[in-house]
Amino acid sequence: MSSQYRVQRLRLPASIYDADAAEFREFSDLTDAIERQIWGNDDRCSPAAFRLGVWRDTSYELTSLFFVRDGERMVGRGWCQMSLKEDRDRAMVRAEVLDDFTGRGIGRLLLDAATEEAARYSRTILNSFTEHPVGFDEEAPDAVVPSTGYGALPADSRAVAFANAAGFELSQVERYSELILSEYDGGRRALEAAATAAAGDYEVLVWEGIPLEHQAEMALLLGRMSTDVPYGVDRYERAEWDADRVASLEAQLSDANTLPLYAVARHRASGQLVAYTSLWIRSGKEDVADQDDTLVVPEHRGHLLGTLIKLANLKAYRERFPTARKVITFNAEENRPMLAINEALGFRPVGYDGEWYRRLA
Repeated sequence: MSSQYRVQRLRLPASIYDADAAEFREFSDLTDAIERQIWGNDDRCSPAAFRLGVWRDTSYELTSLFFVRDGERMVGRGWCQMSLKEDRDRAMVRAEVLDDFTGRGIGRLLLDAATEEAARYSRTILNSFTEHPVGFDEEAPDAVVPSTGYGALPADSRAVAFANAAGFELSQVERYSELILSEYDGGRRALEAAATAAAGDYEVLVWEGIPLEHQAEMALLLGRMSTDVPYGVDRYERAEWDADRVASLEAQLSDANTLPLYAVARHRASGQLVAYTSLWIRSGKEDVADQDDTLVVPEHRGHLLGTLIKLANLKAYRERFPTARKVITFNAEENRPMLAINEALGFRPVGYDGEWYRRLA
């Protein structure tokens, strides 16, 4: 491994406009460049202000960021993210390098730095993910299949080879899908009519952010989200949410110049919130929304609530932002109920993310 490269730790500025923010903005630009070289567009890119807001340390999560330069140019980045409340035995790590600078050991240097950071906090399980556009043969004999048996990744992918060489195992494949809003209206009314008829015992509420009076109840749903969705063979602890943690999330998104749109279903008879979905809309990138969580509690499934609340949130997004163009989302390949909802709405796959894990000795 060449000794000409040195891993440096990124320091976060107080603001992206501060005099000492140039290095952070360069790191954010590098992150976007890496996304563009994979996907050929800006859909998975983010404004620098968003990244600064979500990468700040909180009472619930720590994020450490690293980079490598070739001469004066920043060419690779790595990170280590760790929960402080649950799953305190694990860390999410990542290492990425610009295409023109691969094969020089930079990625491994960055991954080693992230791994050492995890070990410093006594983490013994590493998680990571890789990104893969559609266009490969998922049925190929050498396709890499996760332990769930659902989905596959291309065997000739450099990212797959890197993960395997670093000792990671593929635990799950997530489908990355997009909904083009200009193509969306065709079946919307029929879907909405069917969902409304099936969900007569429920009412839908739409919020910009979670109102104070609902934060404690929403904490219960957010806690269930951490365990009710499939994670492959990997097992995560239930996240302990309360009103304070919800308020912390809302403050973090505000700091990141991001508007969260929520649609929730309330059971009329009990008055309880039993389902929710959320979209994140980032200032400066209002044309593409990230579909975040969607959850229907098991006791209230079978009433098309997932479809109903997603329709309500899509309507709110388009009304609030006339430039709305696309929604992107991620779902485990084995999560057929949620994939079926998205497919009925018009989402189509554009790629797959591989979810990897490694146990440290």
